[in-house]
Formats: sequence, C-alpha cells, structure tokens
Amino acid sequence: MRAYTYILFMFLFIHNITIAQEVNFDRSNLIIKTENEEYYFNVEVASTYEQRSQGLMHRKLLKQNDGMIFIYPKPQIVKMWMKNTYIPLDMIFIKENGEIDTIIKMTKPLQIKPLGPETLIKAVLEINGGLTTYLKIDKGDIVISKDITGIYND
Repeated sequence: MRAYTYILFMFLFIHNITIAQEVNFDRSNLIIKTENEEYYFNVEVASTYEQRSQGLMHRKLLKQNDGMIFIYPKPQIVKMWMKNTYIPLDMIFIKENGEIDTIIKMTKPLQIKPLGPETLIKAVLEINGGLTTYLKIDKGDIVISKDITGIYND
C-alpha cells in the first residue's frame, strides 16, 4: 500500500509540474480562400510535440479571427481531441498543398474521443466553433500559410 501511495504521489507531482510549465507559441497569419472570399486569421503555431500536446487546452476565450495551426513534420493520419478544451471549435484538416480535406464542426468541449479523417494531413487549423459554417468555408477551399506550404501572400 505504501508503494502504491508513493507512485500515485509521484505521478500527481510530475503531472502538476508538467501542467505548470508554460508552452509558448509563435504567431503567424494565414488566409482561407473560398470560392468567393478570402478570410484572414491570426494564429498561434503549434509545430513541436509539446506545443501540439498543449494546443488550446485550458483556454476560455478565442477571439473571432484567432486560431491555432498544428503543423506536422510530414503528412500523416491525425486525430485530435478536446481534452481540457473549454471552447467549441471547428477543426479544419489540411493537406500538404493547403487544400482543406475535412472539417469537423462544433466539436464538443472536454470530449476525449479522437476526431479526424483517415487521410494524410499536414496541418490542422482550429478556429471558433461555427465559424466555418458562418463564413461558408468548405472542403476543397485553400489555406494559404507559410507554415504549411511555405507561401503566404499578403
């Protein structure tokens, strides 16, 4: 019993240290180009494992034109979850060429069920839930970002 208590204490202690460490994000701009419009977003960039693991967890607010872009080193199958995320989000799964592959709309806060397509993805953009519907952002639209394709046109 004493060993179990010690292991539990060490787990909680290490877990709290990990939570207490602040993960910093660079900021970047991107454009979503639809059939009729271009929408500009100011995003935080999650390109390291630590940044992608932290994501938007523990946030209570996300400004309308803000978001977070998760960049992966190479295209891969990506699954996202809403653990410790309090804001409903639209998740936009993006191919290596910037094309939107899949949009998962209005994710439910705090859910741990992994969400994502079974296709190779280079990046995932998270924005406020409902915004893709409001702006009429759809599969096949293009995300222009130096973080994904190396190209950004102001």
